[in-house]
Amino acid sequence: MSLFEQMATFVRIVELGSLSAAARQLRRSVPGVSRQLRTLEQELGVTLLVRSTRRLKLTDAGRTWYSASLRVLRDVAEVKSQVLSPDEVRGPLIVSASISVGLGMILEQLPRVCAAHPHLSIELRLEDRLVDFVGEGVDVAIRAGVAPPDSTSYVAHPLATFARRLVAAPAYLKRRGSPRSPEQLAQHACLVQLAGAGNVVRWKLSRKAVTREVEVKGPVQCNAPLALRDLAVAGLGVALLPEWLVDEDLDAGRLQPVLKEWSSPSVSAWAVHRVELRSSPRVRALLSVLRTPGRG
Repeated sequence: MSLFEQMATFVRIVELGSLSAAARQLRRSVPGVSRQLRTLEQELGVTLLVRSTRRLKLTDAGRTWYSASLRVLRDVAEVKSQVLSPDEVRGPLIVSASISVGLGMILEQLPRVCAAHPHLSIELRLEDRLVDFVGEGVDVAIRAGVAPPDSTSYVAHPLATFARRLVAAPAYLKRRGSPRSPEQLAQHACLVQLAGAGNVVRWKLSRKAVTREVEVKGPVQCNAPLALRDLAVAGLGVALLPEWLVDEDLDAGRLQPVLKEWSSPSVSAWAVHRVELRSSPRVRALLSVLRTPGRG
């Protein structure tokens, strides 16, 4: 069996979590799949998987081999599709997006991508954390408010720049009153987006040439602006949120603007991918839609 076939079998074992499941999908016997794994480990001279009666666990060497195998298999599949169908975008595309940006800005664009490229298969992962592109097999990561990697190994594409607004529910403002200056926010219940562990949260607000930074705190901190929006609508406090996320609530009266004359620095959203995917038809197909002017 070729090294390429061994890679494909190993990836199936890891992704399905058992030798028997991999054997069923590959239509091979369990002893046959077990022999392939044993032969691969003997050829590499390392243990890739620790096997027990209940589950399989990747070793450090196994994680490295899995990442490399996944990358090789995907690259080969892409090159094959380009050779066989040079004018057709096909194959899998793994996209990681933060929860709020994914649901609020990206999800509504995917039907256009799928309609234009019916043979493209998109796996959208919604996760509010930085990802390991190679280790997790991610093709494109989309984030807002986080600077793209400062490395020549990655390419970053600006997607949108949007303002943020201070908002609160009418019930909250009736109960606590509306702050008349940024400094008064320190006495209010503020719904803040999580920063790094232990970091003090400060909101930076400007009016003309005047800038104020206010340390804020409140009953809830969360890493997802979408959740903070819902908490603000429920009357739990004042929130600093992207305009595109609260426009409908402001129009409907569920939220009201706070300190309208004060503004916060704009936030940029980026799509980032590894430099070797710069010419990937799958990546270009996604970016061509996401970079089209629209919401945000």
